[in-house]
Amino acid sequence: MNLTRIFPILLLLSVEYSGVFIAVIADLVSGLRKSRSRGEKCTSWGLRRSVDKLLRYYLALMALSLVDFMAIAAFILLRDSGSVAIPEFPFLTTFGALSLALIEVKSICEKSEDKGDLRRAAGLLSDILSRIPAGFLSRLK
Repeated sequence: MNLTRIFPILLLLSVEYSGVFIAVIADLVSGLRKSRSRGEKCTSWGLRRSVDKLLRYYLALMALSLVDFMAIAAFILLRDSGSVAIPEFPFLTTFGALSLALIEVKSICEKSEDKGDLRRAAGLLSDILSRIPAGFLSRLK
């Protein structure tokens, strides 16, 4: 196996994984700044959401990389047998990394008022439920 053919692919993969990491961190920093400007406290729940998002993104990227690895191995074997000459390129991982980074860019560019704040929705639901007479819900059953 010629390592000079594998090195550019590994370099590209490291750039893609790093790019997704940087995009998630940029979204986190942007979210922290927006919450501070609204006077909200930073909670561990919000930080856990960012870590969970990063883990889900990396799990998806690793699955795409595995499929790319299998495809590239097949392309190399086919080319070595003289059948097909397809370039060894991680198409799926590249597409996945670009998609995830674009999602984070869109998230950064959105106004915080447009994101649908879960706490506001829970407060509104609680307010609505408190206005319903106590016996009304039992009559619906």
